[in-house]
Amino acid sequence: MRRTLPLACVISLAAAAAAHAAPWKPSPTWLAQARCVHALEGPWSANTGNGYFGGFQFSAQTWERVGGAHVAALSHPGNAAFPFAVSMREQLYRAWLLWQHDGGTWRSWGANGAACSAAAP
Repeated sequence: MRRTLPLACVISLAAAAAAHAAPWKPSPTWLAQARCVHALEGPWSANTGNGYFGGFQFSAQTWERVGGAHVAALSHPGNAAFPFAVSMREQLYRAWLLWQHDGGTWRSWGANGAACSAAAP
């Protein structure tokens, strides 16, 4: 189990959310839940070969379904030479879009999403 992220990371998550060009205004509760989900998923550059990528462990199909650009990692799962080179801000935004698509729930993240929904304020 990963340790909770330091306050600086929470602040950077909020700053990343505020800096995105799209009309994106996640609530503090959403940001806390996103921090929790990310802490249970993977590093922002994750390409471990498990079929999921980045800090929210998107499948390639889901990533592209929410408008994420095709990046090299998606064609080279598990190859360390091809990290998931997508900014934290972009990953947060795509997670927010998926969260909205799921009716304002974290159901796409299964048990981790359920745990974070219950734990965060």
